[in-house]
This record gives sequence, C-alpha cells and structure tokens, in this order.
Amino acid sequence: MRSLVKQTACLLIVMGALTAPQAARAGEKEEARKHYDRAIELVDDNQLEGAIVEFQRSYDLTHHFAVLYNIGQVFVSLAKPVEAVDAYQRYLAGGANKIPAVRRTEVEQEIARQKARIATLEIRGLPEGAAVRLDGKEIGKAPLVAPVRVGVGTHAIAASAEGYDPTATEVIVAGEDQRVVDLVLAKHAVEPPPAPVAPPVPVAPPVAAPVASPLAVGSAVEPATKEEPVNKLRIAGIVTGAVGVAGIAAGIACWVTAKGRHNSAVTSFNQNPNDDSRANQLQSQAQNYLTAANVSFIAGGALTALGVVMSLYTVIVPNGQAATDTHVYLMPAAGPGFAGLNAGGTW
Repeated sequence: MRSLVKQTACLLIVMGALTAPQAARAGEKEEARKHYDRAIELVDDNQLEGAIVEFQRSYDLTHHFAVLYNIGQVFVSLAKPVEAVDAYQRYLAGGANKIPAVRRTEVEQEIARQKARIATLEIRGLPEGAAVRLDGKEIGKAPLVAPVRVGVGTHAIAASAEGYDPTATEVIVAGEDQRVVDLVLAKHAVEPPPAPVAPPVPVAPPVAAPVASPLAVGSAVEPATKEEPVNKLRIAGIVTGAVGVAGIAAGIACWVTAKGRHNSAVTSFNQNPNDDSRANQLQSQAQNYLTAANVSFIAGGALTALGVVMSLYTVIVPNGQAATDTHVYLMPAAGPGFAGLNAGGTW
C-alpha cells in the first residue's frame, strides 16, 4: 500500500530525529519513540483514529516536524482533507530547507490534491456571541473571523445563544464550493403576565336590623326643662359630623393614592416587562390604599349621617319640649364585605 510505504520511509527520518542528542531529554525521547512505534502498529492494523492520537502525542514530546508528515498521511486516509492540508503545511513550514526537494514536491502536490476536496462555508445572520457548531463540535462564536473549511459531503451546522431558540441546518458541498449559510435565531417567546384585575367596587349591604342590645348614646331622653342637654347633643352632633367628613376626605386621599400607585405599576411593567417585581409591589400598595379608602368612606359616611341626625334632632325638638319617649342609639352592624355602626332613634 502506497501510504504504508511512505510511512515506513518517514519512520527512518523520525527515528533519526528522535536519537539526535539535542532533540529532547532522554526520558522524553524514549517516550516519544514508544508513541511513534505504537502509531505505526495502529496504522498497520488500519486503526487510523488511534494512530492520529499516538502520532500527536509523539509530536507533542519532540515537536519534530517529520511527525507532521505522518499525521498528514493518516488524515488523507481518513478522508479529512482540511486536517491533512493543515498538517502538511505545518510540516513544510517546520522543515523548511531540511526537507529534500523531492519530498517537498510530493507534499505540495498532495496539498493541491486535498484542497480540491475542500469547500468553504460563510455563516451569516447570527447575533454576536452565538455559539456555532459544525458536525457536533463547537468551532467558535459569531461572528466567525473566517469562512469555515469542510470536506466534501454532508455537514450539520447548529447555533445557539442565550435568550434565543437554537437552530440547525444541513448542507451538502462538493470540492471547492463556496457557500453562504444564513442562520437565524428567533428570540424566546415570553408570555406577558396577566393584566391586573381592577378590584370590585364595594356595594354597601342593606342595614342589618338590630340583633343585640343597642349601645346607647344616651338613655331615654327625659322631657327637657332646660336648654343645656339639647345644646350638648348639638355639639356632639357637630363633632361627630366633622369626624365623619374627615373620614370621607381621608377616603378620597387614599383612593387618589391607590389610583396613582396603579398607574405607576402599569408604567413600570410597560417599561420593563421582563422584571415585574416593581410593578407587583406598586399594585399591592394600590390595593392596600383602595381597601383603606373603602373603610374610610364607610366609617366617614356613617359618622357624618349620625352627626346630621344628632344636629337635626336639636332643631326639630324645641328646647325644653323633648318627648318622654325619645331615644337615640348607636348599634354595630355587619354584613358580607361590610362592617360599621348604625345610628337611630325615636322621637
């Protein structure tokens, strides 16, 4: 076999290099010789992949250019023209004028023959930093600095990047083809978070009937004979009504604040949909303020109504003319989603 004859001839060159006094230290020379001999045995047994490993280990120990010739020959036998050309070119560069003219001519002819079996692929369309793989092996990051050389046949090209869906394709090339391969990575589809649901508008339930002994604001009003009790009730009504109005005002303030927090949450989400933590925090604050507004409206309305009743009572009942069966009471009441105080009386 022609390649085996060439390898045997090259063996003589390498063995001479390995025994040269200045080639490497004695231990390294011996180790390199073992790997070289093992590589020759693997070639004879047609175990070419293993032979490549042994030849490469021998070269790593001696860095003698002659071993590259053997590596190039094995790559030719493995139908790997790209690797064969690289090994032969390194052989010529490392050997320089030490290589006989006949051998140099032979190698240059083989390089030309192998180049005719190489195609080039220009890979485009990938985002910067995307990992590119050729036949399952990563060959670099986009954008690649040079076209990719491949041997004749079918090749799988794949790419991936953070935040994108991976993509892959296959190409079939002939010798000396120059192909452009466009790969497009689509961004991950991000599902938008559900739109915030507006809280239900509270509906005041019907006033519950008294179920317990009323909390008397005042005992049964005795017929007024003096102006003082009526005046005190009027003052109490004014104070109660003022507190109720303040509660309503507080409810309005809370409602305005809740609306502002909700608008800020929507703005924050629109500006940064990938991080909704700030939007969720603002929406939670808006809900709390809305709850406070509802409580303030209910309590303020009840107190205002009670103050109006107490004040009107002093107008309806002339001073000193209150009926003996007049009663005013304040009673707690509760219902679904509602709690408060009910005021009432008879006169």
